[in-house]
Amino acid sequence: MLILTSGRACDRSCDRLRPILTTSATTIIGLLPLAFSEANWFPLCMAIIFGLMSSTLIAFLIVPGLYLQLTPNHKLQDS
Repeated sequence: MLILTSGRACDRSCDRLRPILTTSATTIIGLLPLAFSEANWFPLCMAIIFGLMSSTLIAFLIVPGLYLQLTPNHKLQDS
């Protein structure tokens, strides 16, 4: 049975999708009322929200792409 490296990267990304998205979404939704309640909290909340959004995109786009670029393109064989 042949296992391709790109298939494993895609499978692992799909497995991590729901936990990362739900954690990021609940944090962002929870910070929105605080951000709009007082002007003092707005900059801090926006920094956290945009940091979460950018780290989520990096986790799903950049990391698997770098993994595919930096790992050898050999087919592994199961014996």
